[in-house]
Amino acid sequence: MTAVTPDAWQELFLFSIQIKDGSEIQYAGMTEEVTGFDFGDKDIEGVALANGGRVVKHTPQADESVTVKVWPTDAKIGTKGVVQLFHPQSTPDSTDPILVENTRNRNKHQIIFTWAENIEDLSTAGTATTADKAAYRITAKNAYMTSYKPGMDDKNLMAEMTFTWPPFDKDGNSNKKEESTTSTAIPAATSFVTS
Repeated sequence: MTAVTPDAWQELFLFSIQIKDGSEIQYAGMTEEVTGFDFGDKDIEGVALANGGRVVKHTPQADESVTVKVWPTDAKIGTKGVVQLFHPQSTPDSTDPILVENTRNRNKHQIIFTWAENIEDLSTAGTATTADKAAYRITAKNAYMTSYKPGMDDKNLMAEMTFTWPPFDKDGNSNKKEESTTSTAIPAATSFVTS
């Protein structure tokens, strides 16, 4: 039986991050909200001609980004910490006390957001959804964490992190996809590995 698409996808969702060639880590348990998706403008410009007419000049699509508000409680890479995604260490530190120093290193990431009618049955955002259950997924790859801003919201440590990616890779392949279903399951997300 085909599911009915909800009137709106609301507050419950799964959010995963995968460092290229690493494992998908589920971050929904420390994520409050997505504060903004920006899928890049695809602007045009009208160029005036001698006869008074106009020719449309296409502007390449701008970079895309998403900002997510999280509640980190440690500095490890894992379900409670994100700072090492912004400052990748030569070897990720996972031994107490954790030390994260500023670095010039940058990692590529795949980020996945999934909304599903049966969200409680999915273990990560990249898990295959269930047939005959409504679901919606956004996946972006080749994304860099370009901003990490800790703060004290309501006297609690929080952080806003922004991931930015070009709309296409150097070969012209899309870096973002959106999938939805009310019948056939959305397959598991493709692992983000060096090819």
